[in-house]
Amino acid sequence: MPQPSLRHPDKPAHPLLAAATFVVVMLLLAGCAHEKFTDYSAFVRHPAPLVTSTEYRLAPPDEIIIASKRVRELNGHAEQIRPDGKITLPLLGTWFVAGKTPEQVSAELQTAARDFYQDADVSLRVIGFNSKKVYVWGEVAVPGPYSYNGTNTVFRTLAYAQPTRLANTSRIDVLRPNHEGKLIKRMTINLDKMVQDGDIAHDAVLEEGDVLYVPPTALASVGLALQQLLLPIQPAVSTAQGASDLALRASGSPLAADANRTPRQ
Repeated sequence: MPQPSLRHPDKPAHPLLAAATFVVVMLLLAGCAHEKFTDYSAFVRHPAPLVTSTEYRLAPPDEIIIASKRVRELNGHAEQIRPDGKITLPLLGTWFVAGKTPEQVSAELQTAARDFYQDADVSLRVIGFNSKKVYVWGEVAVPGPYSYNGTNTVFRTLAYAQPTRLANTSRIDVLRPNHEGKLIKRMTINLDKMVQDGDIAHDAVLEEGDVLYVPPTALASVGLALQQLLLPIQPAVSTAQGASDLALRASGSPLAADANRTPRQ
């Protein structure tokens, strides 16, 4: 005789299953409705500039090196600009350099060195452009900040970041905040067209502080969301499984022996 069901026929499905289904549907809809941003004129310039139009100004933690043919104490001396914006040099002591161009600092150091050497020649060169950054986030193998040198482009930066197999490479967002941190411009580029068709019309030269966001595909979004949804119950499932194993061992059930038996190779 069939046993009656312990669950009421009108009782809804497990709430976790219902929540998972809702998340899947919403994420699929969100993936399909991803907005394409078209502020292309703010990013793309023709012809593309070879260098930045902004003077490079020193800032922590840039690294510099001093060259001088006549001042042996300074020649070859390398320094990293400290958080207070200063460097400490042999013979000349401590100098505040943040916010100044390398040419300005070179002139100041040369003037100071002539107190010791009448024909002193001093030049400063940046060997580590560490203070200016562009950023890549999302589904890439190498996320994070990248040194900005004035020639960073969208395509070149993404080549370094290496989008993963979960990335939606047809809809990558390029974001440009202002100096106050507020988003002012954004565009959506298709990396697939750049790679497959050689279409680099939107391969913009980036500016300091620009952000590239590589979103996941719709299916990848669903997988990541479900993983987060199921994460809280995984410890509970493991605990319950462990408790049942202990109970079987305590009872001496043959099932416990079967569970502990090592499979034959």
